[in-house]
This record gives sequence, C-alpha cells and structure tokens, in this order.
Amino acid sequence: MLTRLIYDFLFFIFSLFYLPLFILKGKSKGGLGSRLGHVEQAVVEKLKGKKVIWIHAVSVGEVALAIRVLSHWREIFSGVKFVLTTTTVTGYEVAAKSMNPQDVLLQFPVDFRFAVRRFVRAVHPDAVAFMETEIWPNLIWELSEKKIPLFILNGRISDKAISKYRRIRFFLKPILNRLTAIGAQDERMQDRFLELGAEPGKVQITGNLKFDWEPPQGESAEVLAVRQKLSQPGKFLCLGASTHEGEEAVLMDTYLQLREIFPHLTLFLAPRHLDRLTSIEGLAAAKGIRLKRVFSGAQNGYDEGGPEAWLLDRMGLLAYFYQAADAVFVGGSLVEVGGHNLVEPAYYAKPILFGPYMNNFFEMSRLFLNGKAAIGVKDAGDLKDRLVFLMQNQTQAREMGQRAQNLVSGHRGALIRNTQIFCQSTGDIWK
Repeated sequence: MLTRLIYDFLFFIFSLFYLPLFILKGKSKGGLGSRLGHVEQAVVEKLKGKKVIWIHAVSVGEVALAIRVLSHWREIFSGVKFVLTTTTVTGYEVAAKSMNPQDVLLQFPVDFRFAVRRFVRAVHPDAVAFMETEIWPNLIWELSEKKIPLFILNGRISDKAISKYRRIRFFLKPILNRLTAIGAQDERMQDRFLELGAEPGKVQITGNLKFDWEPPQGESAEVLAVRQKLSQPGKFLCLGASTHEGEEAVLMDTYLQLREIFPHLTLFLAPRHLDRLTSIEGLAAAKGIRLKRVFSGAQNGYDEGGPEAWLLDRMGLLAYFYQAADAVFVGGSLVEVGGHNLVEPAYYAKPILFGPYMNNFFEMSRLFLNGKAAIGVKDAGDLKDRLVFLMQNQTQAREMGQRAQNLVSGHRGALIRNTQIFCQSTGDIWK
C-alpha cells in the first residue's frame, strides 16, 4: 500500500530528529527495547493461552481512567488478562503503583511497522482500546489486518489537534474507518470524528468517563495527618490544583494581597509537574513566602515558624487534599494549556474556580458554568475578587459546591456506556 510506505518513510525521518529529545526527556524509561516492540519472555508466558485485552493510555489522567475501566472489566470478563501501555514517564509510574498485580504494564511501542508487529505477536490481544484519542497508523493497520477489534473510549480531539488533523483528513479517513467503534465524550467530539471522515455508524456519544471518577482508597496515616493539619477550624484553604508555570505566581500574589485582609487564609499549591518544585520554591522565596513541602518538610530558606503556604511534592495524592479545601482553583486555565478535570473537586462539593483557557474541557466547563456550579475568572484581578466573595459568603460557596457535586452525579454512567459498545462488538470472543 503506497500510503503506508509513504507514512513509514515520513515517520522514520521524524524519528531521526525526535529520538535525541525522546531520550533526553526520559521517555525511554523502561528500556528502548520495549519501545521497539520487545516483550520479555516472562510476560509472553504470562499471557500465553489467555484471552487478552490491551488498553493504552498516555497522561496521568488517562491512566487513572484506564485503571478504572480495568477494574470494572475485570468483574465482567472472567479469566481475561489485561495489558496496559503508556508512553509518559509519570503515566507509567502512576500505573505501576495503582495496577492490579495480575495485569501487565508495558511501554507502548513506537509506530514502526516492525515494532508494532513484534509487539502484537508477543501480546496477542483479542481486543484493543485506546483512551481518548491515539491515532497510530501502523498499529491500526496491523490490528485491522489481523481482524483484532480496536476501540476509542472516551474519545476527544483537542482544539490544537483538530486544526492539524483537518489538513490530513484524506489520510486519516480510511484509518479511522478501520476502527471498530468510537465512544465520543459529547456531541462536539462526535462531530469532530465525523468531520475527519469516520463513518456515522462507528461514532456514538457515550459521555465523559471523567464524570465516573472514584476517590482513591487506602489513605495512609501520613497523608491523613497532613490533611487534618490543613483542616483546622477557622482557616480558609485555597488549593491551586494542577498548576502550570505562571499560575503559581498569580496565586502567590493573590494570597499576599488577601492575607492582609484575611489572615486566616492558607495557600496549598499542587503543581502539575513535580520537576518544577525547585523553581516554585525560588519564586516563593523572592516574594517572601515561606513555602513548605508537604512530605519532605523542606522549606525555602526559612527555619522558624509555621509554613505560610504548602507545596505538594508527591504525585497521585492530590485527590486526598481536596477534602481539606475551602476553594479550589483548577490550573492550566489561566495560561494557554487548556485546563484540567473539574470532577475531582466537585465530587467533594468544593467551590471551583478556573480561568478562560478550558478548551480541553470545553463541554465540561460549559456545563459547570451553566449550572452555576463553578466560577470562571478572566484574569488575576478577577480571581482575587472571586476568592474574596467566597470567603465572605461561605453559605453561597457551599451551595455552589453542592451544585457541582449534584452535576457530577447526574452525568455519571459513561463507563457503562463505553463498556456496552465494547461488549456489543466483541461478545463472541469471550465465550
């Protein structure tokens, strides 16, 4: 097939330039061998003779969703082995801590024809599911030729991606139509898949799996002790969740201005990426804020007195601290990142604020705003004014949090709908 040959050539050229960056960023963690399709013999033996479902997820959020799907499917598909793949270092680390030991965690193979063929031969999946949107042509061609059902669960195409995909619609259309089915998060996402050429019968609206989020279990004594310390009566805890560069500075400035009026205000920062901890500490020091790491206890140059602000220094624990918050600012939204999930703080009935850049969660943010279940802020000044409102009107803040919780409850069920699509097309395999 000429199209596939052209793709192989272009992907090879791209890889020559990207490989050094790939290694420098640590994305080869787990070994380049696994990226090139090599699967250890012990894993091959573990899967041999078993029915196998392979799920692929990229980000930490997608991994969390995938593990939730695996947990549900384990109750449905008796005796099936599950393989989870990921591509990011943080995603791999979170999966390693959260997965059932009976499942298999592997690195996703690079989309070279020889690599995906080698990987598929070793894992021999009976069905494959991608979380959200992963379009890897060689893998899709390989699975299609072997008549292995392939699904997209919780399907979405970001604003950034759709603008690129439109340019190569002629190329993507036949690839998308090799998929068995696509579960789109909402009507807007369904329209995007159809615009790229997916056949209408392949795309169904299943809802957003993020609404089916469940709190983590097994809170440690260490985490509980910190959370109780943060939940002191009379305090007002503002939690900056999944913040990005530029947002911590806004939250710190807001905190310093409001502390003069509301001395009971406490700031808790949970950056999206932990490799930024040192730079955030430096920023706090420059502003005269005593910033204490939650678990290591390290402070940015201060030796005495209680911390004026807290910095979460471990991955995967943010959910435990939503319970202690009086207001939650969801990051990635004051800067052009696209926002983050609103469901987790809403689950705990917390009043939520977010900035104008919520394009990755467009439909979800629209639902929250229309339902008066969150506050959208335009800029730093607006954020400060809205926080003042929440501190001065705590009854209304609690009512907004309750509306957020009710909204999440009313939109649950995507897990069941995605499972139904999967089962409808693969039912005979598991008999």
